[in-house]
Amino acid sequence: MHPLKESIRFYARNIESLLLISAIVVFPFLLVHNFIMNYLNLITTITGVTIVSGFFHLFLLLLFMMVIQIPFAQFVQSEMDGEDRPIRRAFHTLAEYGFSVFAFGIVYSLAVTAGMLLFLLPGLVILILFYLTPFLVGIKRRSAWQCWRSAFTLGKKHFMQILGLVMLASVVEWAISLLGFFSVTTITTSFGAVFFTELLLNVIVYPFLAVLFTMYTRKWNNETSIMESAGELAEGI
Repeated sequence: MHPLKESIRFYARNIESLLLISAIVVFPFLLVHNFIMNYLNLITTITGVTIVSGFFHLFLLLLFMMVIQIPFAQFVQSEMDGEDRPIRRAFHTLAEYGFSVFAFGIVYSLAVTAGMLLFLLPGLVILILFYLTPFLVGIKRRSAWQCWRSAFTLGKKHFMQILGLVMLASVVEWAISLLGFFSVTTITTSFGAVFFTELLLNVIVYPFLAVLFTMYTRKWNNETSIMESAGELAEGI
């Protein structure tokens, strides 16, 4: 089955569990991110150093996104494998490998952010080449330092597909922001109402994007494993 169709069916079939994970993991991260960015925006507006705000916004967004992918990837993997207690396994994997992804994410986010702000193209290339690392952590249940090479291999082989998916996710996030803003401002101009509406929409939509990336990563990883096994068998013969 095509990963997109499979993702839609998976999301519809497991929406309660996915929203539970999203409410526990995604919502706090987005809340912290927005709080930090509002504080930094205030400081940079006063000082006039707006580039600092842009740097930290991209850095924190990438770092947080790396970490919150883990439980969704593990949940999908557990459900597809028919394992018991997939939600428990998702949080257990986050607790076990979250720090390694966080540490790797710092290096990754710094490299992408620096490349984006200074030269743009190198940052974009780094973003795509290692983007699948947290998904492979959830799928393989290994640390980020054991998965980044596999992510790099998949990133090189499926560069344009990953770029297309990232662009799709960016468009969806942009649409959510616009939808939240215009739907709420027709009723009230309260910043808090707009803010929490956007958070709620992200909590609902983000799990689908995570499932979509996980389905594609599973497909590409399985294809690579089959090709490697076939190559080893051919060498043995």
